[in-house]
Amino acid sequence: MRLTDYTDYALRVMLYLAVRGDGLATIQDISDAYGISKNHLMKVVQRLGELGWIETIRGRNGGLRLFEQSRQLSVGEVVRATESDFALVGCFSGEGVAPRACVIEPQCRLKHVFHEARNAFLAELDRHTIEELTQPAAPLAALLGFRQPVVPIAVNDTAPPD
Repeated sequence: MRLTDYTDYALRVMLYLAVRGDGLATIQDISDAYGISKNHLMKVVQRLGELGWIETIRGRNGGLRLFEQSRQLSVGEVVRATESDFALVGCFSGEGVAPRACVIEPQCRLKHVFHEARNAFLAELDRHTIEELTQPAAPLAALLGFRQPVVPIAVNDTAPPD
């Protein structure tokens, strides 16, 4: 099974924003980090925003951030929302596409094998979340060119001294 660049970029955007944390990122930041086309990313980001997975803030101080609940999305959910065709072979019918005729179709067992393989592939993707794939965050953040934000530890000012 081969995923499109569009799906690959959608997953990369989600991972980048998950590692980035609370701050806003720009499409240019993501483009620079991965070395991929800003134009392609704009289409991907628009779709991720439409799906309600990322927040897009327009304007001079705008940018992108991952909605907190999007961290729990499975990779399978992202793939299903961004891939347009899961027809592994011509006899599978895709949306709006008639299956190709095949002389052995009435007795073909191969179609069932491909169907089960596709289901197993998607089931494996469903086992992994965006959050899971970003842990530990520090090494991934370093590869993407930014430091993982440090979460301050709450200090209890009213605690008695030791």
